[in-house]
Amino acid sequence: MISFKRIWLSTTLLAVGALAYWSCGTGQQPNGEVLAHQYCAGCHVFPEPSLLDKKTWAEGALPYMAPRLGLKTVETDSGFFQNYESQLHIEQLDIFPKEPLVSEEEWASIVDYYVRNAPETLPRPRQDSLQSLPGFRLKNILSPLEATVTAVRYDPFSRQVWTSHRSGAMHVLNPKLQAVDSLFNFESPFSGFRAQSDGGWNVLSMGYMDPNDEHKGSLLSIRKTDGNWRGRRVVGDLQRPVHATYADVNEDGREDVIVCEYGNYIGKLAWYAATTTDSMTMHVIEERPGARMTYWQDYDGDGRPDLWVLYAQGDEQIAVYLNGGKGNFAKKILLRFPPSYGSGFFELVDFNNDGKLDILYANGDNGDKTYTLKPYHGIRIFINKGKDKFEEKFFFPLDGATQALARDFDQDGDLDIAAIAFFPDFALKPVRSFVYLENKGNNVFTPRTFPDPNRGRWLTMDAADVDQDGDLDILLGSFYLAITPTPKAFLERWKTEKKGVVVLENTFR
Repeated sequence: MISFKRIWLSTTLLAVGALAYWSCGTGQQPNGEVLAHQYCAGCHVFPEPSLLDKKTWAEGALPYMAPRLGLKTVETDSGFFQNYESQLHIEQLDIFPKEPLVSEEEWASIVDYYVRNAPETLPRPRQDSLQSLPGFRLKNILSPLEATVTAVRYDPFSRQVWTSHRSGAMHVLNPKLQAVDSLFNFESPFSGFRAQSDGGWNVLSMGYMDPNDEHKGSLLSIRKTDGNWRGRRVVGDLQRPVHATYADVNEDGREDVIVCEYGNYIGKLAWYAATTTDSMTMHVIEERPGARMTYWQDYDGDGRPDLWVLYAQGDEQIAVYLNGGKGNFAKKILLRFPPSYGSGFFELVDFNNDGKLDILYANGDNGDKTYTLKPYHGIRIFINKGKDKFEEKFFFPLDGATQALARDFDQDGDLDIAAIAFFPDFALKPVRSFVYLENKGNNVFTPRTFPDPNRGRWLTMDAADVDQDGDLDILLGSFYLAITPTPKAFLERWKTEKKGVVVLENTFR
C-alpha cells in the first residue's frame, strides 16, 4: 500500500517521465482527457479542470479520488482515514476496488490533464457592496450560550427557542431569550427538531457529527413529565441522519418518517413505516450517501405528494421520487451539479406566482479535500418551466453558502432571501457570513447585512415570529470550531463571547 503523498509524487514524476518517453516517439501517450471522462464521470457530473486550481487538484481532489480507482493508502495516512479502525471498516464495506482500475500510465495521464488545464488560481466573482439592513434590530440572548450550535429552532406551541450543541446538550430559551431549561447527557448533537402541539418533541440525533459511517444515529421522542425530561428511541441504528420529514407515506392513516441518512462513504434515503406497535419498519428508497434534505410536495400535479430530495457527497443533485402510492417511488433527476459545488440546502417556493414550485438552492460546503474559495458557490433560483425543466434565473455569489430561506420578511408581497455562509471569505469587510437579499422584482435583489455580521460563525438558521408581533424574525446559530483556515482572533472571539444565538428582530410592522 502507498500513501496519497506517494501517489501524487510518483504519478507526477511518472507523468513527467512518461511524457518525455512518449515525446521521443517510443510510445503512445494515453489521452488524459478521454480517460478523465471515462473514469471521472461514471459516478457524478464530469468535473472540468476549471473548477479547481492546479494546487487543489494536485494536493486535494486527485489524491482523494485515487482510492476510488483502486490506488490504496497506507494505514497511518490520517489525510484520508480517521484511524486504523476506520480504514478496516471501510475495507470491510468493500467501497473501493481491491485492484487498480487504471494503470500507472493512465493515472499519470489523468493527473497531467487536470493539472495542465487547471488555472493557477480561481477567478473571484464581482462582489456587490452590501448595504445596511433597515427593518431589523439585532437582539442578543440574555444568557451566555456556547457557540457550538448545531441546530436552532422555534417552537410555535410553547413560544420558546431550542438549541442543540455539539456536546449533546440542549437549551431552551423563553421569548425574552433567557435560558429557562437545559437538557444534558444526550448521546450526540441533534440535526433536527420538530415541536408537537402536546409539548413533546421529535429530535434527530446524529450519532457522531464528524464524517463517519457508523450506525449511531437515532430518532427520539422526548417530553417533560413531572418536571423531568424523558424520551424513547423511535428509530435506531441510523447512519449519521441529518434531516427528517414526517408524512403518511404508505397512505394507511399513520404518520411515517422519511430520513436522510447522510453517512459518509455509505448512507441511504429511507422511510420508516409506523406500525400498530411502537416499532417502525424500514423501507429503503435509495442506498447512497449524501441525502441532505427532503420535501413531501406534489410535483406532477396528480394530487399525490412526491418526494423531493437534495443530494450532496459526490453526485450532487436535486431529484424527485414520483409517488406511485403505498410507498412506491420512481426517481427523476431534475438538476445535477459537479461534486465541488458543495450542495447544502434547498427550498421549494413559487417565486414568479405561476402556480409551479421553483427551487431556491444554496451551495458552498467547503469542508472537504478541495478547500479554496470557489466563484460558483452561492445562492441560486431555478424557475420551474414545466416538463421537468428548471432554468437558473438568479445567482448571488456567496463564498461558503450554507443555507437560504425565502420569506416575505418586509411584507411587501414578494419573497426576500436570508442567507448564511459557514465558509466565508474572512478577508472581505464586512465578512459575508450573513446576507439579506431584498427582492426588487424581476429577479433583482439588493444585498444587505447587519453591523458586524462576524459576531458569530453561522451554521444554522430559522425564521419565526419570535416576539409574536406578526412578522418574521431571523434566528442565527453560531458554531465556532474551525474546519477550514480561520483567523485565530475570530475563533477566540466566538469562543469567549458565548453568543451561540442571536436574533434579527423584524421591525417592519
